[in-house]
Amino acid sequence: MGAHPDWPGPGGIKAQMAESRYGLAYLSRVLPIISETFVVREIAALRSLGARIKVFSLFPPEDQASHPEVPELAREVEVLLQPGKLAFWWSHLFFLCRYPRRYWHCLSRYVLLAPESWRNRRRCLAFFAVAPYAAWRLRSAGVRHLHAHFGNAAASLAMPAAKLAGISFSFTVHAYDIFIDKLLLPAKLEAAAFVACISQFNIDYLRQHYPDAAARARLELVRNGIDPGRFQPSPHPPGAPPQIMAVGRLVETKGFHDLVMACARLRQEGLAYKCLIVGEGPEGDRLKKMVADLKLEDRVELPGQLPPEELLPHFQRADFLAMPACVRNNDQDGIPTVLIEAMAMEIPVVATRVSGIPELVKDGETGLLVNPDDPEALAAALARLLGDRELARGLAAAGRARVLAEFNLHRSAARLMELFREAIDSRQESLKAIRAA
Repeated sequence: MGAHPDWPGPGGIKAQMAESRYGLAYLSRVLPIISETFVVREIAALRSLGARIKVFSLFPPEDQASHPEVPELAREVEVLLQPGKLAFWWSHLFFLCRYPRRYWHCLSRYVLLAPESWRNRRRCLAFFAVAPYAAWRLRSAGVRHLHAHFGNAAASLAMPAAKLAGISFSFTVHAYDIFIDKLLLPAKLEAAAFVACISQFNIDYLRQHYPDAAARARLELVRNGIDPGRFQPSPHPPGAPPQIMAVGRLVETKGFHDLVMACARLRQEGLAYKCLIVGEGPEGDRLKKMVADLKLEDRVELPGQLPPEELLPHFQRADFLAMPACVRNNDQDGIPTVLIEAMAMEIPVVATRVSGIPELVKDGETGLLVNPDDPEALAAALARLLGDRELARGLAAAGRARVLAEFNLHRSAARLMELFREAIDSRQESLKAIRAA
């Protein structure tokens, strides 16, 4: 059987590995995407530490998604869902013939015998269909460790792809990927070299809900961080009405409906303010209708989604940031990056007691916390800050100090580098022991 021109064959793979040894690969469902700036920042920080990172995306990048940290990332990313390429299907034959035990292990454990519903097994099969091609591309690039962002789609592909490629893998868990979309999560916890958790809340949640798998997993607290040099405090324009800012996907769990109701309460109390809610999503029409029904058009603005470079000036003009997250059917936020960004810029924040948020926002110390689904309490907290600028300044200064101490991107990247090195070294030691046996 002749080799396909896109398929290098075993000898070609070794040659390509020698030419391009990235060492580390990052994989996400869609990369880059505007709503996940933290992934791009993490890649940039790791590269600044000397990591050579090959970037993969299951699906094509989001249109016009550009981040100032790595503006050309969309051009360098390699999309793995390529069913139109013969090599995409040829890779199945390669691994079936060259590494049959790996191939059948992945097919049986992660698809045929997976402890999932028949509907979910179809999803498992879809990820397995991509895994051999992903494994081939990993081998071609000389990758020694694969890291996936989010424990759902990306990790569902990373687990079998790494197994087929004979390398270690890890993944970062955030919120939806452990609270809602839990496909093969116990298997992923056990198979990963480590699992980076953005909050202690996530670690405790995994240990409580998956005690057996979590006991065999290496769960590491690795904060989502920001570059403190990029997010600096800035003077606010004098004379303008105080501006309340909120940023995020317009979904119910962000609680922006409570913020609109709180804004109505603030107007009733005669307080001057403007409110900017930045984002897009399925709740957009509902929020616009609420603004119209409450006659808040002169107070509340919904400009849609903004790219990072356009969002930063709004941060610089903001007096307060609100993050009224709530829980719906166990769907909840992690620690929203926008909270970290605002606190780094010494913007006083009001947030809710949801998931890992209290690990960042300490009530009365680094910000104000209220219970979710309580627009009156949210309005009262905002009114308190509007009326007490000394309190607001004190919370803002403590908030930045908190971010610098624990949510610093450079420290998180350095910790990840340690974990990646340990995972690669451990894998090499295991291979040596197998060969010696």
